[in-house]
Amino acid sequence: MKLPIILAGAALFVAPASAQSTADLEAKIEALAAELESLQLQDVMPAVGESKYGLGPAASKVYSKEQGLSIGGYGEGRFRMDSADDFDWYRHIMYFGYKFNDNWILNTEVELEHVDEVYVEFAYLDYIGLTENMNFRTGLMLNPMGLINEFHEPTTYLAANRPQTESVIIPSTWRENGFGVFGEAGGFDYKLYYMNGLDGEGFSDTSLRGGRQKGSRALAEDWAFVASANYVDIPGVRIGASMYSGDSGQNQGGGDMATDIFEIHAEYKSGPWWARAMMADAEVTERVAGDIELTGTYYELGYNLMDGTDSALYPFIRIEEVENGGGTSEFTTMGVHYRPIDQICFKLDKCDETDTTSFVIGYVF
Repeated sequence: MKLPIILAGAALFVAPASAQSTADLEAKIEALAAELESLQLQDVMPAVGESKYGLGPAASKVYSKEQGLSIGGYGEGRFRMDSADDFDWYRHIMYFGYKFNDNWILNTEVELEHVDEVYVEFAYLDYIGLTENMNFRTGLMLNPMGLINEFHEPTTYLAANRPQTESVIIPSTWRENGFGVFGEAGGFDYKLYYMNGLDGEGFSDTSLRGGRQKGSRALAEDWAFVASANYVDIPGVRIGASMYSGDSGQNQGGGDMATDIFEIHAEYKSGPWWARAMMADAEVTERVAGDIELTGTYYELGYNLMDGTDSALYPFIRIEEVENGGGTSEFTTMGVHYRPIDQICFKLDKCDETDTTSFVIGYVF
């Protein structure tokens, strides 16, 4: 009779320790699972790094991966005060990239605009390493013109609103279907694209913006050649030029609408200074409704009052002049651009010409 009693007592003595060990083991498994999930999310959604191949920092994430899926994005809400105040959650973007191997990369941008409109901003395949300094790209691609069309994430430019020059002459955000090559050589990056042409039926005497086809059932009777080059060998300096040439008539009876756009630009960002300058010229000839000539120039200067810290506070001014069929318009925009951290910005500015005050909340991830 003594043995069962002893065994029962031992079981009673051991049971609490066994229960505690099980609880500890379960806690360790849960912690390990949470850590594994966090590591997996970090792999899929890595931190925003440097820009690559002329794209914004968040859009460049997929190029830094060894393989697999990459997710990023950006967004901005805008409160605009003018004759009729409005608060619009202007856009929320998701980048989905996939690196199949060292050579093949898929990169896409899907935009929710004004909350209830959906667009694909770009969706292209890259083949990296066609030659030592040349890569191949095909799909729905951003036109490599100007300072903003490829770098359009809200933390990559100072003002709440894009310049008129880069809205009506270089109609950002401008994307079309096509193919081409790109790369870096001798301190320059370059792109040579062949893309479906604009739809000239959407032109006005003061803007080319309505001619964008955005990759949606794009008319492709007429095509265009695009070339761009930027000197990027000095950190913080970007000096370059681009040109676009092709017909926009698309056999619709409005004439051939030979469309030529040329622009030169420069950017300096070092220490507390952030400066930009750009000049663009566009001509549309052989148009039944009358030729179009547009010219735009702007200068922008900001100074970081919080230089040397993890935050940034840029008071800035932008002076712009646009000439078109309706005459010459001048725009002076003054404001402040504040970034508590690199991935979040708040912008407040006022344009004298339009008497519009804008406040923007922006983020990238």
